[in-house]
Amino acid sequence: MKELVLDVETTISNKGNPFDQTNKLCYVGVKANTWSNLYPIAYNDLPYGAQLESIQQDIDQSDILIGFNIKFDLHWIRRYGITFSTKRIWDCQLVHFILSGQTASYPSLNGVAAHYGLGTKLDVVSTEYWKNGIDTPDVPRDILEEYLQGDLDLTYQVYLKQLAEVQASSPQLQRLISLHNQDLLVLEEMEYNGLIFDEARSTELAEDLTQQIQSLDVLLREYHNTDDFNSNSTEHLSALLYGGTIVLKRREVIGVFKTGTRMGQPKERWVEHPITFPKLINPLRGSELAKEGFYSTDEATLKSLKGSKNAKELVELLLRRATLEKRVSTYYEGLVKLRKEMKWSEGKLHGQLNQCVARTGRLSSSRPNLQNFDGEIKELFRSRYVS
Repeated sequence: MKELVLDVETTISNKGNPFDQTNKLCYVGVKANTWSNLYPIAYNDLPYGAQLESIQQDIDQSDILIGFNIKFDLHWIRRYGITFSTKRIWDCQLVHFILSGQTASYPSLNGVAAHYGLGTKLDVVSTEYWKNGIDTPDVPRDILEEYLQGDLDLTYQVYLKQLAEVQASSPQLQRLISLHNQDLLVLEEMEYNGLIFDEARSTELAEDLTQQIQSLDVLLREYHNTDDFNSNSTEHLSALLYGGTIVLKRREVIGVFKTGTRMGQPKERWVEHPITFPKLINPLRGSELAKEGFYSTDEATLKSLKGSKNAKELVELLLRRATLEKRVSTYYEGLVKLRKEMKWSEGKLHGQLNQCVARTGRLSSSRPNLQNFDGEIKELFRSRYVS
């Protein structure tokens, strides 16, 4: 088969996220057995013309695309109109993860190269430019090209080592690696398209649930009767449920300024106020926290507690509040905040689908976790195929 190694260099907002609308493609590098091409994109007077056509030709003439964390590179070239859906894929990162028995989560190119006794990549761009806030277009082109060429060469060396190892392995392992590599194309499609997300409705629901949380806080006040009690604090909840002391800091007037520009104005300082609560319920054995005298108040623990009617009513109140707080912070406000931080297109979420994380080999998801959405928030998403 005709092999082609692929690597890209991009601007660095959100670690070069391909769906960040402020990012752009700077270089595309491709390498075959006997030749390589480095295509400047952001530096060219006509960046979207002949350069992209040449990249497409290189890909069209290949049978298998090779890369390290290649889904990232595929997102980027797809964003610029380059197609690759009929190609076979070999992701050196994914292959190493499988060959390691799914123990080396998200291995680095340097780590895999060291595993095979190969050299290391040129890190000068990362250490001297990116880490100092210097974006890719401001890196001297000769240094950036050397960096890109080094990654292409090292990735190809890793591929050859892996290919020999896989060919010497069992037919079952060969099929597993082939299947996971081709699955990568499906995951790329899913990430690239993203989820259609109703931000306006999400904001409305956040406001509604925030009011409900405030109402629950009024009911909780009857149990603790304490200003500045933090219902999101494990220590505060532990003291309230299991008995214990918390320390609240409050600013208090201790006199007036006698000189200077603030003469006659009140002088304040922080004063510590210990607040002790009686025990309402016995903590579960083994639920102790690292800080002595405090115990777990997570959802699973609260659901397992047994006590008086009054204690049970408090626990139910806390569980209800925790559920609403999670929906607001993680979903209704959290998803909108994430979308804005990542600078994705409005109304679109591009979560990651990870093949190189779970030791069991199952798929995982992150930023956001698409596999763990609360059923109540499903109304925020709609099909792109329904008007």
